[in-house]
Amino acid sequence: MNLKTTLGSCVGVIFSDRKRSISGLAHIMLPEQRSDDSAVGKYADTAIPALVKEMALKGSSKSDMKAFLVGGANMFKYSSEKIITTIGKKNIEAAKNILGRLQIPVVFEDTGGNYGRTIIFDNLTGELSIRALNMTKNKGENN
Repeated sequence: MNLKTTLGSCVGVIFSDRKRSISGLAHIMLPEQRSDDSAVGKYADTAIPALVKEMALKGSSKSDMKAFLVGGANMFKYSSEKIITTIGKKNIEAAKNILGRLQIPVVFEDTGGNYGRTIIFDNLTGELSIRALNMTKNKGENN
């Protein structure tokens, strides 16, 4: 089974337990959950622990999990709003902090920059493929 997503300022955290061939992907949009939002999977502080719990229910243990961290680009390079220009960085920091607290090692990281990425993780082989997306063109530009 392959896990696949496309990321801009969002961060993809892939968990892999090679012993049991269990993997999971959290597609993180924001660092922290807002009190009025029940969408646990959107936020680093709720999605990462929820995925760890789900993998544990399938027989994995934290000591056998490894994390891959991808994305968190600065997709709004020319925006005047500082909060927007730093959301990728904040997502990366939040994910790293939570993984550190949970004592899950990050074995691979491809974060930051000003371009999106499409990632594919092969659960059978443990191989991660990353395709960088050219995000420098303005909307409406000709090829």
